[in-house]
Amino acid sequence: MNYYVLSQKEAPGCPSGILYADLFDKFYADTKGVEFGFFPWYAERGKSGPRTPFPEGMVLISKDKFYDFDVRSVSKFFYFVSDEFLAACRQVEVNIVDSVKIQVLSEAGERISKKDYHAVLFEELDVRANSDPRSTFVEENSRPIRFKKLVLPDDWKLDLFKYKRLISGSDSLVCSEIFKKLAEGFKGVEFNPLDSVQWSGIRRV
Repeated sequence: MNYYVLSQKEAPGCPSGILYADLFDKFYADTKGVEFGFFPWYAERGKSGPRTPFPEGMVLISKDKFYDFDVRSVSKFFYFVSDEFLAACRQVEVNIVDSVKIQVLSEAGERISKKDYHAVLFEELDVRANSDPRSTFVEENSRPIRFKKLVLPDDWKLDLFKYKRLISGSDSLVCSEIFKKLAEGFKGVEFNPLDSVQWSGIRRV
């Protein structure tokens, strides 16, 4: 089985780099006084064990003008995915911890995408326990922080997954060839073959 590392692909409605948007529990006409960092989906970043579920009615409020991507992260821990991307995930082996439908609005409360989106939290894997011993890493204080080379076990089952506590592109999503075929036509993402990927060139999705 071939595997691919997802990277941002710039296109109309698919900005590269940071999205100028934050996830709120509801729409606020003025967000300046709202400490969104205290919401559980931000405050519990990297927390081990159970997390507070996403509530219904969540709103992504953006300074950007238009979104047309199918998958992007706003923090390192949760993602915004189109209905089509989520449907692809549900056809294959993907461990989704939580998901909820959201609205994507401008600061004026206007819809800024034709697509419908979900906030999604994927399971994050421990890199040593979930890779082949032939994998190699850059380490800091004896802890892997990014890949030199990722090798997956021969009996690997997941079709879309990510690893926790990594940086520099190594924290992007990885997918199987099966998922890549389902994702044909998805916007804002390109697929880099795992066996030849240059990790430093990956723009984390």
